[in-house]
Amino acid sequence: MPITPPPPPLSRFNLFKRFLGIFLPLCLVLAVVGGLHYYTAYSAERSTREASESLNVDLARRTIDSDIGIVVSDLMFLAEHLQRQGLVAPAREADTRRIGQEFLVFARNKGLYDQIRYLDERGMEVVRVNYNRGRPEIVPEAALQNKSSRYYFQAALSLPRGDVYISPLDLNVEGGRIERPLKPVIRFGTPVFDATGRRQGIILLNYLGNRLIHNFTRAAANIADHVELLNQEGYWLSSPRSGEEWGFMFGRSEVYGSHHPAAWARIAREPAGQFQDPDGLFTFATVYPERVALAAVRPPRQRQSTALPGEDRFWKIVSRVSNGELAATPLSFARKHLTLYLAMFFLLALGSWFLAQARYRHHLAEAQRDYEQRFRHTLENIELAAVALDRNGVVTFCNNYFLRLSGWQRREVIGKQWLDTFVPPVLRSRVERLFATMNAPDRFPSRLEGEVRTRNGQLRLIAWNNTLSYDPQGRVIGVTGIGEDITEQRRVEEELRKLSQAIEQSPSIVLITDREGRIEYVNPKFVEVTGYTLNEVRGRNPRFLKSGETTADEYASLWQTVSAGGEWRGEFHNRRKNGELYWESASISAIRGPDGEITHYLAVKEDITERKRLEQEVEERNRELARSQALTAMGRMASMVAHDLRNPLSSVKMTLQILGKSPGVEENAEARELRNISLEQIRYMEEILSDMLTYSRPDALKPEWITIDKVIAVAINLSHRRIEEFGVELSCHYHPGLPTLHGDATKLRQVFSNLISNAVQAASEVEQPRVGIDTMVELGESGTGIRVEICDNGHGIRDEDRERIFEPFFTTRSKGTGLGLAIVSRILEQHRASIRVEPNHPRGTCVSVVLPINPGTSTAEQQR
Repeated sequence: MPITPPPPPLSRFNLFKRFLGIFLPLCLVLAVVGGLHYYTAYSAERSTREASESLNVDLARRTIDSDIGIVVSDLMFLAEHLQRQGLVAPAREADTRRIGQEFLVFARNKGLYDQIRYLDERGMEVVRVNYNRGRPEIVPEAALQNKSSRYYFQAALSLPRGDVYISPLDLNVEGGRIERPLKPVIRFGTPVFDATGRRQGIILLNYLGNRLIHNFTRAAANIADHVELLNQEGYWLSSPRSGEEWGFMFGRSEVYGSHHPAAWARIAREPAGQFQDPDGLFTFATVYPERVALAAVRPPRQRQSTALPGEDRFWKIVSRVSNGELAATPLSFARKHLTLYLAMFFLLALGSWFLAQARYRHHLAEAQRDYEQRFRHTLENIELAAVALDRNGVVTFCNNYFLRLSGWQRREVIGKQWLDTFVPPVLRSRVERLFATMNAPDRFPSRLEGEVRTRNGQLRLIAWNNTLSYDPQGRVIGVTGIGEDITEQRRVEEELRKLSQAIEQSPSIVLITDREGRIEYVNPKFVEVTGYTLNEVRGRNPRFLKSGETTADEYASLWQTVSAGGEWRGEFHNRRKNGELYWESASISAIRGPDGEITHYLAVKEDITERKRLEQEVEERNRELARSQALTAMGRMASMVAHDLRNPLSSVKMTLQILGKSPGVEENAEARELRNISLEQIRYMEEILSDMLTYSRPDALKPEWITIDKVIAVAINLSHRRIEEFGVELSCHYHPGLPTLHGDATKLRQVFSNLISNAVQAASEVEQPRVGIDTMVELGESGTGIRVEICDNGHGIRDEDRERIFEPFFTTRSKGTGLGLAIVSRILEQHRASIRVEPNHPRGTCVSVVLPINPGTSTAEQQR
């Protein structure tokens, strides 16, 4: 409750009503006066703005007209000067040099023209002076060009004596490309004649358009932020926004009409004017370059022709003031006259207030008494403790609820000191300091909590809302407190606080959802494990964490259990915010309300990723131990077989080879064939022994940084004989950007040689055997790797055989030990690589090998 004098509603209302009765009519008069003042000022400012826009646009137009007139005057001066000097007769070397010198002096002194040229009637440049960025020079004769095919030459040459050709304003193009930096150019040309009146050629000035645009911008400096120069198609020649200029030179379709179609239709149709539409206030004028040139050549009464080539060409000067800027006038008016009108407003308010307050003071005392009576009546009937104290701390009032709460009788309380009766000794000094702050009402607390001692000595915690009482002179005379017993509430809150801390500090994940499965709460452990904050997950279903490994049936079983009020226990393989996978054990149960209905679901989880990793590591160690024991036994057997069979095989092989080379020993074809078959079978048995030794005694890796394309190329060469034998078409494709990888080149060559040989042998069973090798970069969850796919178009592998092809001694062919793919699998395991066999479409088999770029610690582990 506020610490202010109690406001009697009737008195306040009467005071306010009387105040408004005086103040509102005066405000109405002030508003009418202000409106008339604003309308007058707005009309004057609007007229001034419109006149300023028109004057600036017209000034810009006259500046452009003046620039064109100056150029035309220079052109006519040069033409007449050359004609009078007789320099335009058929070219003579002396005349040409003289023309060049005069052009050079003219270009240096004027500084307006990028080029000054004299072309003969065939379009050949006779003299050309380039401005060359302020260092004019005469172009050598060898560099002069023939311009007979250019439009400006043909147009200028066809003009009668004294007429001027003006080209469009565009960007200079050199060698078929727009010159950089951009160089706007206008070409002015006029024909010249010799003394007999015979047409000898043209004088051509390349006027630097930057000067015209610069003069245009200077002339319209007052409106430079919103004035634009447009050609007749609506393309910008000059704009406050440089990115819009010269769009027609760069193939852009954006024109002025794209932004303001209705306004542009009117601007293009009318020569000049000013109008306002929903886009703003438009002021425009038109420049007709040819008409300006014609007017500069001769007065209208002396013109021999009514039009020049391109005389309908025009430029538009347009300024636009947005409606927002025009509407800013009221704000400007307010800023200018705000002080005056605020002073008048406050004077009216102050006077009205003083007049209304006179009646208010008359009723104040009576209203105060009425208020106190009604207030005490209210306090007696509320179900809250109510106590009134004077400024000395003596109890002047208490209601029945307070008496029941404290156990005292009214006569035992009224007139007693609050400190002596109800305040525990340990709190006495604090309450005394509180009473002392009554002298400074702004510091007296409106709300506080304090313990009250009951008659039997118990302490009850009361939350007080305090209101200070004042006498008619505004002095504090006491305080009234309305309090609620919050003893039990605080006890419950303390228990909840402990429970909340236990959940917040729990080493387990705690997650609470509503009945629809939307998350309402997660504890800090959830944030630590998943990386998601409470704000990121609130309102979301926990399914966003799933990695896809838990089946829909498992989720259905979960919801069926918890929806029925049971408890579900299980494990999830979920995904963290950073993409990492983790394991968690979960216990999920329902939370019921007082009516027994399920209101929420509670999930208590534990991160078991490390435990799973350790279990997997133990399992892998056990498998490695079993494999090592099996390999040890196989190694002993292989060593025995190799020792017992290799020597006899070598002896038999050597004998057969010697027999075939012994001099004087003749053998018929049948004997030779039998000897060759025997040698072939011996080599086959040697390969079997070699595979058995390789599988049973795997060598340690010798890793180095290698390139996969070289490894595959060598593997293809190793299989070259078999490829040619079966007539297989082999294609190999390497994607760009393949990185180097850390591995054993020799063992990887063995892997790909075995896989290519298998693919070639499988494809040889069809009419047009083909094998394709495709190598690319693989971006997987475990990092960057290289994927090699070897595909054939053979008959494929049966599904039941595909699961067993990597088992030792398993083969689908009549010949072979079945150790080739087992060796491949063993080598790839050493490199921490993966291999997958899938059907090829429309037929055949695809073997996909993914090699990590850096297998990490795999080498050391395999060596151990």
